[in-house]
Amino acid sequence: MVRIKSNSSVSIIVVNWNRARLLKDCLCALSRQSYSNYEIILVDNGSSDDSVGFVKENFPVVKVVELAENRGFTGGNAAGLKVANGDFIALVNNDARTEGDWLERLLQPMLVDPGVGICASKILFEGEKAVNSAGDGITTAAVGFNRGLNGDPDQFDVPGRVFGACGAAVLYRRSMLDEIGYLDEDFFLYDEDADLSFRAQLAGWKCAYVPAAIVYHVSNATSVRLSDTHVYYHSRNLEFVWLKNMPLALMLQFAHHKILHEIGAFCYLCVRHGKWSAYFRAKRDALKMLPRMWGKRKRIQQRRRVPNRYVRSLLASVFSAEWIRQKIVQFVKG
Repeated sequence: MVRIKSNSSVSIIVVNWNRARLLKDCLCALSRQSYSNYEIILVDNGSSDDSVGFVKENFPVVKVVELAENRGFTGGNAAGLKVANGDFIALVNNDARTEGDWLERLLQPMLVDPGVGICASKILFEGEKAVNSAGDGITTAAVGFNRGLNGDPDQFDVPGRVFGACGAAVLYRRSMLDEIGYLDEDFFLYDEDADLSFRAQLAGWKCAYVPAAIVYHVSNATSVRLSDTHVYYHSRNLEFVWLKNMPLALMLQFAHHKILHEIGAFCYLCVRHGKWSAYFRAKRDALKMLPRMWGKRKRIQQRRRVPNRYVRSLLASVFSAEWIRQKIVQFVKG
């Protein structure tokens, strides 16, 4: 690896809510990065445990932002951005552990190519030899997914351009965020990274997958998969991603893919797992917020610089082998 010689500053934002037990590994790893020009910002979402006291006592160089209430992943990161001084903004989950050269590796494509607005890490499941995310993709139904999920890490060692990046460990160019906006606070939790990646792609920014930038992720340590919280926000926010970002011509072209996905989600979440209340509350609230999302859509589409054929090239069909494999694995695991 060629060592970076740059004065570019990076702000690393870690959002936390009642997970003091996770912070030691996360912050220790971030404190040992080979690239030196960075700051760490811990945003605490009104924790009732000793998260803030632990960080102040053991990591005095970390800038702590204390919020009075839980503003979610999006609101917490927005609070972090307000005090961030970096030319680049990195997000790291509190249940993630970065390798020592992670930031240096992740920053390299940004410095080489000014058109790169997002860099995606190679995220592995903690304690397993399996991929959590090798960059993110998105389907023709506007559903984001972790590329290579549960796959062999050795099969994802080639750098390249991908649709987007998982928010568990990602680097954004500050000037891109100034142009397209940051994480949408209406999302609160889940799918906000897919939304941001979609907006970036529509505006002509590129996302680079950097397999040498390795992170180990516990995953769902704060919000449990298939909890009512998970089902509600994920089911609601998927509608926001579709409504805000999908070009009209592609909406019409892939309307049947969207319908097929909704039928599958209903069967899986409601029929199999009994999440009727959370699922229907999500769809009801998505409908209530339709005018708000449509206003955001107008601004996003006005800013679009790429043609439909380019957007289409980014979309993975809901009938693709990768997407079907992930759905089968999900169904088998429950």
